[in-house]
Amino acid sequence: MAPLALALALAATGPGVETRLPPAPVALYRVAWQRHLVAPQTLEVKPQERGAVAVDPQRGIAFAGTRDGWLHALRPDGSVLWELKASGGFGPPLVDGDTVYVGSADGKLYAVAIPNGKVRWTYAAREDLTTRPAVARGLILVASLQDTVFAVDAATGAWKWHHRREQKGEGLTIHGAASVQVAGATAYAGYSDGFVAAVDVATGAARWERRVAPPGSHADVDSLVLDGERLYAAAYSGAVLALDARTGAEVWSFAAPAASRVAVGGGLVYAVTPSNVYGLTPATGAALWTTPLEGSPGAPPALAGKWLLVPAGEGGLRWLEPATGRPLRQFEPGTGVLAGPGVGPSRVYVLSNGGDLFALDLG
Repeated sequence: MAPLALALALAATGPGVETRLPPAPVALYRVAWQRHLVAPQTLEVKPQERGAVAVDPQRGIAFAGTRDGWLHALRPDGSVLWELKASGGFGPPLVDGDTVYVGSADGKLYAVAIPNGKVRWTYAAREDLTTRPAVARGLILVASLQDTVFAVDAATGAWKWHHRREQKGEGLTIHGAASVQVAGATAYAGYSDGFVAAVDVATGAARWERRVAPPGSHADVDSLVLDGERLYAAAYSGAVLALDARTGAEVWSFAAPAASRVAVGGGLVYAVTPSNVYGLTPATGAALWTTPLEGSPGAPPALAGKWLLVPAGEGGLRWLEPATGRPLRQFEPGTGVLAGPGVGPSRVYVLSNGGDLFALDLG
């Protein structure tokens, strides 16, 4: 319809008269700024950023570790506060007080002062530590991609204990490894042999260990999330499970081939596979909705305001309605999104596979 004809049609539409015009799109966000963080690499055809962005809730600083081994700290206006170089790509950062903790593929865990970027200490695990650390009772816990949980002193980086399951058979993880979950005096970890373990935070001694993955190839548990007395796990061999956090007993299991990511929020459990996103009831695991993913599982979904954000690889960052799974928008920066978004009170930070960081102000 020509602009003049459209204007006349709108003017002629009186109160209570239905029009055939589509509804206006929902204003979910606006791009506040974009900053290029990673220079193009030689012979790099399809770059991937598998880390995540973390936001300091007190200072508004965004931290993004990139595949070229840089940890970037950016102010809310997009200017660089500081940058730190390592010899391997970074995983998801953890902000605690005035320190950011982050593991690297170079086998080290870093504790970095937020105000100035000074390295307070490093711990050399000599294993890939690209999972998100957790803080518990004066310790920093981090899981490696080689089936080990390391516990170090939060103030000094001194080794306290480690818990390991020996890799058997394939010893292979498909989509990385699950980040450690902590509640009180207990930490939880998932392993490539399909087991989940609960260990004592103070000593590393196992409280219980249980195989949760169904029979099949690639039994690795790639994602865990703790919510109250329930521990939810995604096992690549075909299930999302709810476990009793105290005993490890199975509460329910939902069949989901190639289950890779799980998250909790808004009264639902969200599960991601290469083909679908599911909204499950926490009580029974029944599926309330299913939405095609049409992409690759990246980081776990994240709630941002009224929306559920799902990294989908080449499918970009999907914005869904949490209660129904209805797709609302797709943020596609041109190279896809695998990294977990950083969520603040009114802003979301998105790291593209091309190494661009976007600040999106929620509408």
